[in-house]
Amino acid sequence: MFFTIDEGLFGLFPALQVGVLVCEIDNIRYGEDGLEDVVDDLMVHFSFERPQDHPNIKAWREAYKKMGISISKYQSSLESLLRRALKGGPFPRYNPIVDLCNGLSLKYLVPIGGHAINGVDGDIRLTFADGTETFIPMDMGEQETVEKGEVIYKDDREALTRRWLWKHANKDRIESETTRVMLTVHAMSGLPSWLCEQVVKDLAESVLVNEYGRIIHRDILTASKRETEFAV
Repeated sequence: MFFTIDEGLFGLFPALQVGVLVCEIDNIRYGEDGLEDVVDDLMVHFSFERPQDHPNIKAWREAYKKMGISISKYQSSLESLLRRALKGGPFPRYNPIVDLCNGLSLKYLVPIGGHAINGVDGDIRLTFADGTETFIPMDMGEQETVEKGEVIYKDDREALTRRWLWKHANKDRIESETTRVMLTVHAMSGLPSWLCEQVVKDLAESVLVNEYGRIIHRDILTASKRETEFAV
């Protein structure tokens, strides 16, 4: 299977880095993901008046503006996750891998996405929609048609996300019975160059330490390396 990023995306964001971690998992047994500790720490130590004042959130808001996406209507998954954490109360849990990704996303304040490989048809691309792609959201709402030019994850048949990191499809959602996943770490242009590698490293180590599974493939895509291949 190939994962490829459209070169036009690097034209907009030259220093963008997307880390890739492909794992074979047993997504039932919980380990020490530290999710509650991270949420508690944010509640006490988040030093900005508003979530959008944090540099990492600003970077994605500016990116959305650059892509012509209304930030008043569509927030990145990272901003939505942070707002939920700062709201207080019990933080929702889903399954071991998703909860681990949420915890590390909040720890580093970078978006971490996930795709159940068994739900994917063909290869995966992060690209611009041609306007013919269909999309069924994770909440199983009505089928949508993606807007032409919209940044999306897609496979050979349909869209896997909308507005890059705003909404995820149902077909490749990570569930308890999922056995293989592709996890993606997104470090936007303007953020520290070490950030993506550090988060991928922490994510891989957490998968192994918690005995969630084994690492099949690990890579970081940049403007000079836009494609990676792994066995499924």
